[in-house]
Amino acid sequence: MLLTATLSSFAQSPGYMEWVDRSAEYIDKNQLDSAATALYNAMSLEPANENNPVLLLNLGILQRQLGHYDDAYISFTASLTSNPIPDIVLHNRASLLVFLGRFDEAMEDYNAIIADFPHDNEAFYRRGLLHLENHDRTKAEADFKRSEEIDPDNMYTKLSKALIYKLDDKWEEAANVYTYIIENDPDPDIIFYLNRAECYVNTNQMFKASADLRSLGDSQRNNPYFYFLRGRVRLEQFDKTAAKADFEKAKELGYDSTIVDEWLKKTK
Repeated sequence: MLLTATLSSFAQSPGYMEWVDRSAEYIDKNQLDSAATALYNAMSLEPANENNPVLLLNLGILQRQLGHYDDAYISFTASLTSNPIPDIVLHNRASLLVFLGRFDEAMEDYNAIIADFPHDNEAFYRRGLLHLENHDRTKAEADFKRSEEIDPDNMYTKLSKALIYKLDDKWEEAANVYTYIIENDPDPDIIFYLNRAECYVNTNQMFKASADLRSLGDSQRNNPYFYFLRGRVRLEQFDKTAAKADFEKAKELGYDSTIVDEWLKKTK
């Protein structure tokens, strides 16, 4: 009786593709922990399955979203073996490394992408950002120029231009670039609104800046720069109490205290 029950249970256990399908269903329901477990179960069933490198990539993405950064790094690294889309894996690992402040390792990944995929505009843009992080504007501009040579209409080429405009205090020109991207992308990244708000604040267009900041909803609640920008808008709107609260929140979240303290003086 017990043996029959055990065999029946085994026969009904999910197979490889069933676990993969379950993972997709869990993702649709925003049950990321369960989705990650389902992918792990699939790969455990068939460790040699040729689809595992892609599953590892997906697992790494889920782990990063869950805040399991070390596990995500391991999954991305393991995913590189025999992966049919190595550039996507490297982009994800490099992005994670930048997030973790491991800039030298991220640079190595972008170098690898560019070596094997020399027309990858995003890689040139991202590597350019790292060059700026290293205070090397010359190398950054060389990467941005290469991106423009590859495809002047590419979004990352345009983001490169906007960044240079901001570095040169050409805020109106930068705002125009972000407006173009927002209006021509069917699903623009919400961070573009934050960047445009920054441009509006620096050209004293506080009504437009306020509108962009409101459009962000709660998406930037952990971003100190959001509160700093909103504080400047509220100060200009003569709401010193709200501005002070925003500046203090920016400082609490890690924004440069020296800069914040100067703005806090204006709220007294």
